Amino acid sequence: MEINGPLKIGVIDAPESPGWELQVTFTDDFKSAGLEDQGRIFQDYVQELVTNINALPEGDRNRDGMAIVYQLCSEMLPYIREGQVALEETMIVEIGQSQAVSITDFLHG
Repeated sequence: MEINGPLKIGVIDAPESPGWELQVTFTDDFKSAGLEDQGRIFQDYVQELVTNINALPEGDRNRDGMAIVYQLCSEMLPYIREGQVALEETMIVEIGQSQAVSITDFLHG
């Protein structure tokens, strides 16, 4: 399942690392929007994730991947609304291999 939104997420699965590394960047359209619009766009994206998560059965790999993205985005939402995130920078998020989720399946459809 593909959800288009304000983020671009890449995955690095290096054999020497203990898990995955997500590289999160923001789209150019999102970066160029005004602060109020950014908050609304990001809130809509978080809600779309919730809707799509709830539409899939427990244990579905897409659902699990979306849940990781949802957790990240819901934590970022207040900071996005306040303009406290450097949108031009890439964020790195490490996910331990013990996660029972295939984020790569979610991101690559």
